[in-house]
Amino acid sequence: MEKKQHKISKATMSRFPVYLKALRNMQHEGKNNFLSSELSEATGILDTTIRRDFSFLTSKEALGKRGIGYDTKDIINILNNVLGLGLDESIILIGVGNLGSAILKYNRWQYTVGKIVCGYDLDQNKVGERFGVKLYHIDDLEKTFPDGCKIAILAISENVQETVDRLMDLGIKGIVDFTHTHFTVRDDVVVQTVDVVVAIQELVLKMHVNDE
Repeated sequence: MEKKQHKISKATMSRFPVYLKALRNMQHEGKNNFLSSELSEATGILDTTIRRDFSFLTSKEALGKRGIGYDTKDIINILNNVLGLGLDESIILIGVGNLGSAILKYNRWQYTVGKIVCGYDLDQNKVGERFGVKLYHIDDLEKTFPDGCKIAILAISENVQETVDRLMDLGIKGIVDFTHTHFTVRDDVVVQTVDVVVAIQELVLKMHVNDE
């Protein structure tokens, strides 16, 4: 099945990861086929929107069949291709403090874009294993860096730019940033900043708009 060549809208692209996560959970539960109404229930997105979004995924026949629905594995593979994602994406965690520990404890990685394969921290006492993930001292980053890893979660407050530089030298191309610290990256590196304060501010603004 081939993707349509015309450009997919930003709004549609933003929904694809939501579909992918829900479908991976369905697949894990043994569901080989699904209806748009079932995916709608799992994601909170209208089934008409889902069917329209799926129409952008192929230039040939419709992906779904009346009475049967969509093939779960096929749609997952197509979405993986569109988004450039894979179940086996290796992720490393830098910083195993309170936030880092909470991230490690999160148990849904295997159904999304991969999993945390190891973590690093300045504190020698944290070296070992936690929640089934090996933890190393940050000084051993280059020596223990997993082959092919492209994504790092940054949950530190010290030596941020130095650490980012080391990660880029090792081939990291994507950083999830929890640091609240300004740092610079190379042109081929993407940063996704997670800021709870900004999220709350945006939420309050949306609430005010709804009240008007």
